[in-house]
Amino acid sequence: MHLRIGYEEREEGVSPVVGVMLMLIVTIIIAAVVSGYAGNLVGNTPKAPTIAMDVKIANTGTWVGSGFYATVTGVSDPIPTEDLKIETTWMKRASDGTVIAGGGFVTGQLLINPYYGQIYGTYNPPIGFGSGVDETYPQKLTEPYSPNQHFGNYTLVQGTGLAAIPAGVDTSDPDAINGVSGGSAAEGYGVTSLFNYTASYVTSDPLTGLTDPAQTILGKRWNELRPGDSVSVSLIHVPTAKVLLQKEVMVTG
Repeated sequence: MHLRIGYEEREEGVSPVVGVMLMLIVTIIIAAVVSGYAGNLVGNTPKAPTIAMDVKIANTGTWVGSGFYATVTGVSDPIPTEDLKIETTWMKRASDGTVIAGGGFVTGQLLINPYYGQIYGTYNPPIGFGSGVDETYPQKLTEPYSPNQHFGNYTLVQGTGLAAIPAGVDTSDPDAINGVSGGSAAEGYGVTSLFNYTASYVTSDPLTGLTDPAQTILGKRWNELRPGDSVSVSLIHVPTAKVLLQKEVMVTG
């Protein structure tokens, strides 16, 4: 008699407990990798600074005392103007009932160099004054301004002043930046008649660079603004695309 010995084949498997443990380990590893990657992304993302700034927009009907003015009253960290963009928008109804819309912008990348007045050079407004402006070249209150005063070449800190005034300032007038007229101008804003530019500025085009600082920031028809009108002003931090400041500014005379 022969004995037949049978062998039952079994599939060797992993116990349920071990399987669960392996899944947990893999999940933990993946979570750690994802968390580390996300952490690196966050760590490499620039943080937007904060800023407080007083802004004034005036239209007196002439270049004297008119334009865009701002003073930095506080910052979390110094902010290079090469990282900034200023935008303005406004809308109003004219006396005849027609709607007039305007606005402008300027970047710190020195892409726009408007022609300032009828003499002496190009500048990227708003021009910087006081703290935050490098002293490599002496600061000037009137044109020709120093290169370090161009928007894009200075840094905003507490006390920094910014100004974009209409064409018409004469280089012999040291107080013109404060709206005090001591000189004269043959061309510009409000020279021959209030609230009007002379002919050479009527055809100015910001895209060609032939414009004055007030037109660059407030728009070509900014001279239509009157006391009581409102202008929306935004300060944008380009590296983070964050709006650092947004306010409605009432035009004064």
